[in-house]
Amino acid sequence: MADLSDEGFDDWPVGSGRTGSTWDLALAADEQHAMEVLAQTLRVTANPLGRTQLAVLLLGQVPADLLKTAVIHLRQLLRRDFVGMLPMEVATNILEYLPVQDIVRSASLVSRRWRAVATQACLWRRLFLRRGWRVDADRWAFYSSLPRGICPARVMLDSSVLRVSNALSLASTPNGISALLEHPPATPRQTLDSVLGEISKSYMPQRVLKQRQFISSSSSEASSRSSSPTSSPQLRSPALAIDWRMLYAEYERLEGNWRLGRCRVDRWESAHAESIYCLQFDQHNRLFSGSRDTTVKVWHLADSASQITQLATLRGHTGSVLTLQADDAVLVTGSSDATVCVWDLCTYTRTHCLHHADAVLSLRFNTKWLVTACKDRLVRVWRRDNSYKDMFELHGHDVAVNAVHLYGDMLVSASGDRSIKVWDLERRTCVLTLADHVRGVACIDFDGRFIVSGSSDRSIRIWSLDSRRCERTIHNAHSDLVRTVMFNRTMDIIVSGSYDESIKIWRFSTGALLHKIKNVHTSRVFKLMFDRSRIVSCSHDRSISIIDFAANLPHARMLV
Repeated sequence: MADLSDEGFDDWPVGSGRTGSTWDLALAADEQHAMEVLAQTLRVTANPLGRTQLAVLLLGQVPADLLKTAVIHLRQLLRRDFVGMLPMEVATNILEYLPVQDIVRSASLVSRRWRAVATQACLWRRLFLRRGWRVDADRWAFYSSLPRGICPARVMLDSSVLRVSNALSLASTPNGISALLEHPPATPRQTLDSVLGEISKSYMPQRVLKQRQFISSSSSEASSRSSSPTSSPQLRSPALAIDWRMLYAEYERLEGNWRLGRCRVDRWESAHAESIYCLQFDQHNRLFSGSRDTTVKVWHLADSASQITQLATLRGHTGSVLTLQADDAVLVTGSSDATVCVWDLCTYTRTHCLHHADAVLSLRFNTKWLVTACKDRLVRVWRRDNSYKDMFELHGHDVAVNAVHLYGDMLVSASGDRSIKVWDLERRTCVLTLADHVRGVACIDFDGRFIVSGSSDRSIRIWSLDSRRCERTIHNAHSDLVRTVMFNRTMDIIVSGSYDESIKIWRFSTGALLHKIKNVHTSRVFKLMFDRSRIVSCSHDRSISIIDFAANLPHARMLV
């Protein structure tokens, strides 16, 4: 008989004498009667210990060649399918403590009941969240509601799809989608504006609503495209149903891509007319870039493909745009013309213009503060809650302040004087000075507990505010000035860019080099930013590059 033990199936060997659930021992009638009397005696014996002793005495009389068969039978009696006996909720809680590979390769193959437990959504949700992973629920809700067959990457670019995606938000109201399709507005801009009010009343999240506000379409064909209710695409339910098992598998593959350096590099030449000094992208797929050509450009960064499409060009500076930051509604830019401009992203208009005495090299803001760093050695702090009317200065650096980073009321500044200072903005005082670099500090990143800095001494240093000292130094991280750095402790990743034209990925916990990404830029790297799935960078070569670790993972952009 073939060995089926590797398929989760067990059988009695040929000749064991087992047929069904009884042994075929060919007993005589009187012997069979004696056996039945003995079995009845065992059953009526009240004391379990007495029954056990009697059974042991009987086994002592069994010949050795048949004792093995008896033991096999007893082993079958001792087996219990606890997963099959327990409620589903309890069974999933038990399987949660198994390694994931055992759940997939072993537990799910035991039986249909085990497989049903091993594929429960609640089990995979707990496993997913236990790893510290998160899903952008707003983005998932939006893309899961798209009509089937529509590419998410084109949702915000094609005007006809834009009109359908806006109409989706009306699906939860009676006849909402039909009314819009029967009476299409005259222009794409009117299409967008006419449904914004309705979107805010539907299930669409507020962050997605704001995404609609900055998207515009230049196509003149949208006004001529109309659909009847009978030909409108079948809409998916707006309910948020997440396939946690699938997302877990994609997250594992995505982390493997980072670990093994599997990525695709796409580069857009001549994104600006001159060098690109700064950039930022956000969860709405907006990409902002500032250049020596004095302009700021707003791009749409596609989800399902490494593709960027220009949405707007902002003009207001007379010098190079050296630094910028944006949130949902506001963009702030700093320039070598000694000004800081605040822009409304709904209208692309400048609302405020703040002044320094020299070039603005870095800025950061949150809901409370706007902090600007200047070549004149000063850090200026503006309160945002009163239209930037209140301002105070922080003095302490000896030369230009190259970079600042903000976390709540804590500010970190880095200077060419080789020092990093930590400030308490409420008290307006410096609470800590860090000074291990041997040359000027060019860039920093800060998450509230750790600071990562890059310097013209070609090193990267990791500082802890808990210990108030440098925890780790990566010497000779690059062969030239380290111009830009960013880290993510959850991913255990540091990414750095340098004047040596390279971008490198490091392990945060150890400082070990994971990868050096090749063929990204042909000149100095000025700025980079990354999320779970890609790195976006800009350079003196006037290009914007995307290093995509999720090129073949369709849901990776949902992961945060």
